[in-house]
Amino acid sequence: MTIKPSKETYNCIAYNYYDMNSDKICFMFSGTGYNYDKPLMHYATSLMLELGYDVVQVCYTFEQQQFNQPPEAISEMVYNSVDSIVTYYLQSNTYNEAVYIGKSLGTLPISDYYLQQEALIPSRYILLTPLLSLEHVVQNLGNQHSFIAIGTADPHFSNERMSLLTSHHLTIVQNANHSLEIANNTLESISTCHTIISKLKIYLQN
Repeated sequence: MTIKPSKETYNCIAYNYYDMNSDKICFMFSGTGYNYDKPLMHYATSLMLELGYDVVQVCYTFEQQQFNQPPEAISEMVYNSVDSIVTYYLQSNTYNEAVYIGKSLGTLPISDYYLQQEALIPSRYILLTPLLSLEHVVQNLGNQHSFIAIGTADPHFSNERMSLLTSHHLTIVQNANHSLEIANNTLESISTCHTIISKLKIYLQN
């Protein structure tokens, strides 16, 4: 049976809500051009539903000029867009566990805010292609703990910066780009998606 989300709005921010009548919840934050229909986010959603989580996909949109700000201001902008929804669900429901999944831009509120705060309930953090070229992101990840997936052909990838993140569960994909796909190789891209989702499932079940 296909589970369809209800389309909701809170504080003028749209989101999709998958209600599994669960005691655990997953919050998802997309990239600027990598939305929830894209392979990794689609299958990450499917995995969370398979594992019995309620899922909230925040559907923020920003004007291009809003990105003409310092990186920390952009991070705050995204966090302010998602946090009222996160707070609403955590305060109005009795959840025992939370998972936060971000892709690219959507990893900023995780690295810069949620990982820095004392979690109200046991929480896990998933960063798909985090923006490691931003100095403050690497500093904020520091000795934190999360699942990170990134490709060596991603412009935000750096061996030097990855070497600073050994406290995290790292999945580094050779030759994968910022979409975690292998350019001009469809089958390898599918295989890469399978590998990441498989490792993510193991991470969540341990």
